[in-house]
Amino acid sequence: MGTDILLHPGDVLYRQGDPADYAFILASGEISLFTGEGASRVETERRTAGSILGELSILTGQPRAVSVEALTPCRLFQIPATQILRRFNALDPMLKACVETSITFSAKLGDRRANPTSEAELAPVTLAGAPDLIDLLELDCDMERGLSRGEFFMNYQPIVTLEEGEIAGFEALMRWSHPARGAVPPDRFVAVAEEMQTVSAITDFALLETCRVLGRVQAVKQGPPLFASVNLSGQDIGRADLIDFISHVLALNDLVPSALRLEVTETALVPQDAQAKKNLEALEELGCGLAIDDFGTGYSNLGYLKSLPLSAIKIDRSFARDACANPVSHSIVKMLVGLGRELGVDVIAEGLETAQDAQALRDIGCGLAQGFVFSKPLSADDLGALLHGNGRSTCQVA
Repeated sequence: MGTDILLHPGDVLYRQGDPADYAFILASGEISLFTGEGASRVETERRTAGSILGELSILTGQPRAVSVEALTPCRLFQIPATQILRRFNALDPMLKACVETSITFSAKLGDRRANPTSEAELAPVTLAGAPDLIDLLELDCDMERGLSRGEFFMNYQPIVTLEEGEIAGFEALMRWSHPARGAVPPDRFVAVAEEMQTVSAITDFALLETCRVLGRVQAVKQGPPLFASVNLSGQDIGRADLIDFISHVLALNDLVPSALRLEVTETALVPQDAQAKKNLEALEELGCGLAIDDFGTGYSNLGYLKSLPLSAIKIDRSFARDACANPVSHSIVKMLVGLGRELGVDVIAEGLETAQDAQALRDIGCGLAQGFVFSKPLSADDLGALLHGNGRSTCQVA
């Protein structure tokens, strides 16, 4: 609980050299920061409401560098050092290192000015987890180079109708073949791109490649038109240029908007900023589909779902491939299929590996599915060859 302190003019909050047990937020009044006492007293600064006091000594672990005295009636809130340090340690590592380095350098700069002939000391490393952060930065740079060097490519996993076994569409899955690291897992490089806020570059690549392939295979597919699903991150949803870029890519490949579905996780959709809400409304107006990936593992606010322009929900593999053996998973899948029916959207089961999985999902009433039981992710050429044949999966559900 917070503690407030009232000071009268002339009251001293703390003195130079005192231990740094608390920081203080000045809510009202005016205070003086000074060094020395009596004739040697030197005022260094005055502060008013909205200022924080005593934080530097806590961050440096040093005694108070100045004394603080009230000039007018003051009210302050007392913040324990442990709370300041907890908040500081929760900072982004790079930002934390910037603060620590600035504090250390400022202190040493003052020492050097006072004693310019002393030998400079080797500064301590202030960046916690430096090797991990350096690896992250290297991977981010490698991604930028890899996109221009053709190291990234897309695979496409068919999505089939459980009733007929027909290929209705496919999900685009990005792969990275790094010249030194080998195959970098998508969850690794996507996480780095999100951390460094450069995920838009790989999303644009995925949209361009997927729409190009969709336009090509659409011409050889007999029967109903295909759809392609591309994964978006939460950062993509808030991009100011997202709708313009999608419209451009669709026009470039002569595709109708309904041929493209954008997959996002539940957690990526909340909370939304104004731009994200605007983009979702524009996607609905444009006619692109929106699918919630890994449904059932995230936010799952049903009232919120009603407000989204959904075209599909995707049942997470942890439920879908367990539905034939686990009564709890079976009940959850059945509930989600019923929810999809009530919302009027497709329900797609992910990660099916056996014919028994597929049969169980079909018996429950799930309409669409994907997984290794139907097809592994394919190259663009292999996808085209499959569609040029009979356009059916190799696994037929009885």
